[in-house]
Amino acid sequence: MIEFQVVALLALLPLSLGTLQLALLLVDNHHLDHAAFLAARHGAVRHGNMDDMRRAYAQALSTLYVVSDTPLDRSNVLGRVATAYAAATADIAAHARVRLLSPQRDAQADFARLRGGHRVIPNDALEFRSAAPGARSGISLQQANVLRVEFTFCRPLVVPFARQLLLGTMRMVDHDPWHQRCYAAGRIPVRSEGVAPMQSDFRVTS
Repeated sequence: MIEFQVVALLALLPLSLGTLQLALLLVDNHHLDHAAFLAARHGAVRHGNMDDMRRAYAQALSTLYVVSDTPLDRSNVLGRVATAYAAATADIAAHARVRLLSPQRDAQADFARLRGGHRVIPNDALEFRSAAPGARSGISLQQANVLRVEFTFCRPLVVPFARQLLLGTMRMVDHDPWHQRCYAAGRIPVRSEGVAPMQSDFRVTS
């Protein structure tokens, strides 16, 4: 009996708690991947605007912030959704990083044209445009019209013991300064990437 208690305390309990925490992170990762895809698709029709993609990302993640302490009905559904969206927006502003992966600066320099008062990478008639690679980027105009956005969101760890063990381990093996901020806040960074073909001219920002 004593041996069983020792094994349960030192092996089975940490293993069970760690499995539970990893399962929760897998669920989070599914939501974050889907949100990144929706954000990229939203940005594809909004000229690659980063602020629009952040809003779309927060909107897609609002389901993670819905409070279910009282029954949901017609009288409170709008308020509940608005509160969840506000909470998601605030959390993302404090604990998320968004980076544009494509088109990169070299591709923007190669293909940007002045149109309607904006410098843009043209999206119209791509099948009839040259597929020659740009001098700086080495990619074609068609490849430059693929929007890729990286979202890294620090998600909280909530399972006791597994939380401290995982944070301590990650602090030692991951020395990325931005990730270290996540660990200091009791969170772990989860990376997602959204990819979508551009459906509008990509606007180049200085």
